[in-house]
Amino acid sequence: MHLYQRLPIFVFEIEACENLTFITMAIRFNLDRNGQHLSLADWQRLPEAAREALASCRPGDEDFAARLDEMASQYLGQAVARSVDPAPTAWQDTNALPPGLLKQCELADLLPPSVGDWATLTPFRRYVLAKLSRRDTLNHCFVPAMLEFGLARTPADL
Repeated sequence: MHLYQRLPIFVFEIEACENLTFITMAIRFNLDRNGQHLSLADWQRLPEAAREALASCRPGDEDFAARLDEMASQYLGQAVARSVDPAPTAWQDTNALPPGLLKQCELADLLPPSVGDWATLTPFRRYVLAKLSRRDTLNHCFVPAMLEFGLARTPADL
């Protein structure tokens, strides 16, 4: 069985994350949710079994922070960097679209989702779209994510 068949990995992530060389969106969500930071270099220094164990944590898994701390200590010889209090971000607001999302839609020539459609997304999916919308250049995963989440509409669709 392939990793993507047993781990919380979106279709648009399969190519980049199938071998867990890169950090999956579920792991990013759990890191940000817990105010933790793990560099890509440190992620790649973890043994494959440790990466797979962390990747098996579902978004919002209460045990993620402790598991990561334990593995970082065991395999990296260091604690995981942590912020005192993770700040709320735009993806948590179901009443307004994040500015970065609007910019990505513009760059991709997509219509932005309605606020109602945005509000019906799971918190994890809102997080993913906001995370993919952080830069002022088009993210190569943004359109595939919008398609996967059923939100990709162009002006021609009207």
